[in-house]
Amino acid sequence: MMDGDFIKRSLRVSIIVTIILVPLISVYFSGSVTMGFMAGSAWNIINLFLLTKLLNMFIMPHEVNKKWGIAAGIIKFPVLYGIGYIIIRYTDISRYGIMCGISVVLIVMMLKALGLYYTNVFLHGKRNYGRSA
Repeated sequence: MMDGDFIKRSLRVSIIVTIILVPLISVYFSGSVTMGFMAGSAWNIINLFLLTKLLNMFIMPHEVNKKWGIAAGIIKFPVLYGIGYIIIRYTDISRYGIMCGISVVLIVMMLKALGLYYTNVFLHGKRNYGRSA
């Protein structure tokens, strides 16, 4: 079953995948591509984290911390997108590296969703997915 825990676990796996891939990318590509990959991956992980906080504030039926949601909105839109613009416009970081880094979270979520789907198809829903702390 996919729920808010799915996004939390996907973000954790994305961080781990980024940590594993950075040394490999630095060996085979330039420092500019490596920095772009790290910047794109970090930017998208933070972006998805703040987006989930904003959505939880507006769609959860129970009482949530409105201050955290407002802070997430203030950080997400002007600050995070401003930093993204500054990185792309004023630095010499590889745009291809940024695009690859941004796609890490999307690829991890897609593979996790496919894994959940095929697990339910082949095991007929008889698997416990656990909870993250």
